[in-house]
Formats: sequence, structure tokens, C-alpha cells
Amino acid sequence: MNSQIRDFFKVNGSQDPHFQEVRFLSEEKELQWEEVEKTGLPRGWFELSQVSFEDRVEFSREFWLKRLSFHPTATPGIAEFFDQLDDVAVVICRQTKEEPWRAELVYSLADNSTFFRGLPPADEEEIDWAKKQLREDLPKDFWGFYRLHNGFGKLTELGLLPLDELQDARERLINSVIKSDRPLRMLEQWIDPSSLVPFYEEYGLGSFQCFNSEWYPSSEMGNVYFSAIDYTLSDISDRKTWAENLAYPTFLEWLTAFLEGMNRSP
Repeated sequence: MNSQIRDFFKVNGSQDPHFQEVRFLSEEKELQWEEVEKTGLPRGWFELSQVSFEDRVEFSREFWLKRLSFHPTATPGIAEFFDQLDDVAVVICRQTKEEPWRAELVYSLADNSTFFRGLPPADEEEIDWAKKQLREDLPKDFWGFYRLHNGFGKLTELGLLPLDELQDARERLINSVIKSDRPLRMLEQWIDPSSLVPFYEEYGLGSFQCFNSEWYPSSEMGNVYFSAIDYTLSDISDRKTWAENLAYPTFLEWLTAFLEGMNRSP
């Protein structure tokens, strides 16, 4: 397993601890469901924890590809992401003894370069609630991903926002534009901030990857990068530079780029 994962999940008693308690359930081979069923761990994740690391990677790959639609470039990219893993660890952790356990799947890259973390999936009631809150026809694969993880990210940051934070992020973006003395623009065109639905936040910057309800480059709503530094959006004037400017015609293309480490400020 990636050594960065061990470093992140430090517990009390070690130098610079991050957590009070951590259990790598995928390393507890005599574990019984009754010991962890009250921690919020999905039953399927418990079963995943009890198979070999090779099977954890393969079963997780199959589950992702089943939940997400086929895309000619994104699907091979997702499959390649799993080819680079040496484990999908099942972890429960908490920062204090008073707070509840939190379950995570941790995707370990074999080259030790980074790792990804995902929270338990959203249920249909949570997804229906979020759809009513946002009132936008967002891509099917966006909702499909939340059936995998209701919160996902790289290293210490879960930048792909949980469902119950999406509307708050949207309001924060709109309010920041309203309070700013700089209009939101894409090149020389002014943009209505209410047309944006943020779904990924760059913590510390106030910048977001957002669906843009005024941009349908294909059959679904495309997504662009909102910079809180200069109040601009991705330049979409030239299709050849979309990815370079963090503009993606589909959610799956953004997801694949994120897994490849390409989602960063231009």
C-alpha cells in the first residue's frame, strides 16, 4: 500500500497525528460484520474488505464501470486508473472518541505518487433531495457517481462535494460574485453566476469546477472552471483548448482528467 496513506492516517501516539482511531478493515481478516455494522460502514464495503487486494481492485473497477455509462475516451481512462492501483483499502476512522466512525475507501496508486479517498455512496432519497434543491438537469453520470461515493477527492481534500454541500457551495459562489467589484466573465462576455452549479471545490482558493447551464457542448451540460482569483471562467472559444482550460463537455471527461491529476488551475 502507498506509504502516503499510512502517513495520512496517523493516530494519537505518533508524530503529528490526524486521527484518534483508525482501523484498516482490509487488514483484519478475522473481522466479523457484527463488530462494525454500527459504524456506518456499508455492508458491501465490509465484504470487499475480506477479499484479497487483487480482488478489491478488480471488484471496484467493475462496480465503477457498471455505475457509469460507456464513454469512448473516459471509460478506458477509468479502467487505466484501476490498472495503476495496488490496493483499494477499506478504512474506518474518527478524530475523537466522541464523534462517530467514518468509513472510507482509499485508492492506493502503486507508484506512491498519490491516493484518492471516497465516502460511502448516497442513497436514492439523498439524490432525489439534491435534485430538488438544485433544480437543474445535471448529467446522469454525475448522479451515478454519487451512487459510488458521496464525497471524493485526492490526498487530504475531498473536493468532490457531498450532496448536502452542493447548494451551499452554489450560494457561496453567487454571493462572492455579487459582493465583488468584478463581474463574472468568460473572455469579454458577462455571465450570470446563477447559471453555475459547483460540484468540486479547490479548498483555500474559493474556486470551483461547475456545471454551466448555458453551455451544452454535446447532449449534456458541460462543466467549466470558476476562478475566485480573477472571477473568470474557462475559455471555451476553441474546442482544441477546452481540456487545457479545464472545460469539459461531459462529467466523465472531467472525472478522468481528475484521476489523471490534470484538474488544477490553468
